[in-house]
Amino acid sequence: MTLILLRSPKGGVGTTFLTARLAMSLADRGHQVSAVDCTAQESLKLFFGLSPSQTLEMLDGEATPDAVAGVELFQAYPDQDAAGIAEQLLARASDDRICLVDLGTAGPKLRDQLLPHATLEICPLAPSPVSLAALTKVDTSASVLSLTRTAFVLNMMDDRRRLSNDIHNLVRTLLGEQLLGTVRRDEAVMEALAAMKPLATVAPASAALADVAKLTDAVIARCDLSPTGVLRDAAA
Repeated sequence: MTLILLRSPKGGVGTTFLTARLAMSLADRGHQVSAVDCTAQESLKLFFGLSPSQTLEMLDGEATPDAVAGVELFQAYPDQDAAGIAEQLLARASDDRICLVDLGTAGPKLRDQLLPHATLEICPLAPSPVSLAALTKVDTSASVLSLTRTAFVLNMMDDRRRLSNDIHNLVRTLLGEQLLGTVRRDEAVMEALAAMKPLATVAPASAALADVAKLTDAVIARCDLSPTGVLRDAAA
């Protein structure tokens, strides 16, 4: 299993949006994909066009859910036993499946339990000074530059604003190859949520969708996956 964690010490930076769109983008390319909502808000399902009243299969259950947009959706909660969540994920693992876990702003205990099993951790940032200040909270025991499994995405980038551009230049210089990509701010993301429809249905020409497609390419390369949905080792 290829396990990808999405977590940020700062809320409101688009962690759940990126989890959903990356999962759908990987599924569109032929990968077997699961996504797990480990947040108390239970908002991952909204980006798939599901209503707030619809419930997801619990990760610790025995059932396998029907795929939504090609993605199996599960729910867990950050106040559950962290070791138990890790065991449940591994119990559902298969060699050819990609699992994305939305940790939101979950505490370090859950993140630290899952990170040893992860291929990649993605930490979204917003182009704001507060978001940059939170970089020191990604891992309190190590510098972000030493985190070899952790990459960053600058989300909600607005190249019409000077501060947004300045922060983009700063993080690109600071993080180098750890900056996996940027995703532009797009009001269609919120419009799709309000309509309870997937973004691709509401705004197929969305700038954010185009940027997530490029981000998917970067994730595929970083995790050594085949763009066609076949793991490279299996193809070899």
